[in-house]
Amino acid sequence: MMWTSIVGIVTIVLLARALGFGRNPALDEGTAKSVAEAALPGFVATATEVDAAARTARVTGRDGRTATVRPHGDRWVVRT
Repeated sequence: MMWTSIVGIVTIVLLARALGFGRNPALDEGTAKSVAEAALPGFVATATEVDAAARTARVTGRDGRTATVRPHGDRWVVRT
């Protein structure tokens, strides 16, 4: 009975990965700027740095604020 549960769980995990549920979306400069501007009122992006893995970006605003954009599931999280 225990083996049936383990096989079932492994099957669900493999199916989810095959369907792409385990992947984080790639980030580019344009997406990072638009996400930061949409999430932060009055924020106007002037410069963007995306890491080598295209997973996190640091966006600098006209007023000197800095926002970090990173994936959380299939959405983006913005922190200042």
